[in-house]
Amino acid sequence: MANIRESINEMIEESYLLGLTENEIKEDLDNFVEICGKVIYENVQDRKQMQKLTEKLARARALSLIEDHGEPALPDGEDRFPIEETAVQSSKERFAEKVARNKRLILRTIRECDPKLEQLIEQERYPGQSTEYISQSLPIDQPPVKNRAKDLFLKTCYVVTLLFMLLLVYLVLLQNI
Repeated sequence: MANIRESINEMIEESYLLGLTENEIKEDLDNFVEICGKVIYENVQDRKQMQKLTEKLARARALSLIEDHGEPALPDGEDRFPIEETAVQSSKERFAEKVARNKRLILRTIRECDPKLEQLIEQERYPGQSTEYISQSLPIDQPPVKNRAKDLFLKTCYVVTLLFMLLLVYLVLLQNI
């Protein structure tokens, strides 16, 4: 499930980047890196955690550079599109794909160290969006309170109607006897 969500987020990021020029993509990447650095600097006080995060980000960057120079080795046995489809991609499309993949890789690495940092970065990147809708989801088996009152009223009306119908059937049967 996490891989699917990660892939969807990467596709969304890539489709957003495809709407930009190459210079705007570079500016967006610089802005993203600046936001990540700012959030990490402001929120990570522990020196060991900072060093661990720096090492993981360096490893992620090295992996990204290796993937850029050769055929990317995708984790978890994911398959690439056939060569014919990727061969017709423009340089802008390849660049947008690399930037989107690198952004998601950076966020995944940060999430492994501290999930709160990823949330703070996303809030900084998209200040108008609220991530609280995820935590406020309703339980599936329990309807909201106002619907319970409505359901109770409808059930009561149904029972009264059913009793009335049974009374009518009983009276009709009494007349026939």
